[in-house]
Amino acid sequence: MKEILNKQSKETRCYIMSAILFFEGFNQLDDMTEFRGKMCLDVLDLTKEDAENFPIPNYSQIISHLKPISNPEVKHWVITNTYSPVLKSRRADAVRAFRTFCADLRWDANEIKKAMELTEELCELKPVSIYDGASNANSGCLSVIALIIISTILCAVALI
Repeated sequence: MKEILNKQSKETRCYIMSAILFFEGFNQLDDMTEFRGKMCLDVLDLTKEDAENFPIPNYSQIISHLKPISNPEVKHWVITNTYSPVLKSRRADAVRAFRTFCADLRWDANEIKKAMELTEELCELKPVSIYDGASNANSGCLSVIALIIISTILCAVALI
């Protein structure tokens, strides 16, 4: 997979990493957080310095740089690695954010569905209902802003 991802520009690979970190922000930090970050950097053929020097993009920048990806294997890898932390978070707001992410990418819905189903099998988890929990019902923009901040912190911690 590393060879296939390496055919993408370094900038695109940095945006892929940013998307992964965004969704990792829904998870609590644990002993594996740093390891997962290093593993993603390795597969994306990025160094710690590449990630540290890459300006933190906003959501629309991530979407605009990932949307043109045409390689189905790269798309699958992106979906799998962004959906996994969503499943593990067990949060309805994460599921909503992921669904918005997929809709905004405008990639083939069947490809996305297959990647999601495989990820659910591998993680042995099903997504929580987006209607679970009253506390998640009013998450809105504030939670998105909080997630961006958490993602930034997670990126800094994972790369240190």
